[in-house]
Amino acid sequence: MTFRTLRFRVAQGERGMGMPELIVAMSLFAILMTLVLTTVVSFSRAMTQDTAANDSANIGAIGMNELTRVIRSGTTVPLPSSTTPLPVFVEAKRESVTLHAFIDTSAATPKPVKVRFAVEPSTRDLVETRWDAYPTPGNPSYWSFSATPSFERVVARKIIAPTAAERPLFSYYRINDTTKVEEQVPLSATGALTEAEKLRVVAVEVTMKVQADETERAAPVTIVNRVGLPNLGVSRLGIL
Repeated sequence: MTFRTLRFRVAQGERGMGMPELIVAMSLFAILMTLVLTTVVSFSRAMTQDTAANDSANIGAIGMNELTRVIRSGTTVPLPSSTTPLPVFVEAKRESVTLHAFIDTSAATPKPVKVRFAVEPSTRDLVETRWDAYPTPGNPSYWSFSATPSFERVVARKIIAPTAAERPLFSYYRINDTTKVEEQVPLSATGALTEAEKLRVVAVEVTMKVQADETERAAPVTIVNRVGLPNLGVSRLGIL
């Protein structure tokens, strides 16, 4: 082997990758980067969906907690001019309910409050409105309610309107006269209970479907809770 041949082989071994090797390396690198990018995008999408679902769940939980707290405190209100008290429910509809309740009051001098929960059609926000009670003039042992609301606030946002096949936000239950168990009160064509039907309500089922993410990347969250009215003293266990 001559010196020239040896020098040629050494130079040939140090010349680096050829075009085929470079193409293969670039292809492998492109595949690797694609896999990495796909993983990052999938992880980011999953995190975004999880965050959106948590937001919907949190909004629903806060609203449901307030609804449950007030409805469970529902009560009748005695009247000075009648032996029949004001009923618990002033209004009972699919997406709004107005009732009297003993809540957020002093134990020493308890007084009722009138509360309304209603979905604002344009924004789909669930709004709580309250009216304070004051001693009835001439009959201070009884209560009357102010015509002007004492405060108003949003307790839940982005309430999804139910389809015809889905349950409304509020469903109402009474005790069946024969079976002595709860049954749903059918709503009239106007979507409201009659005066006689409101007097028989012993529980309200709240079905809250919330979509906090405007892009709808995550499915809406539905929370359901049936709330009894213990102040009425009516058994819901079929023991009457």
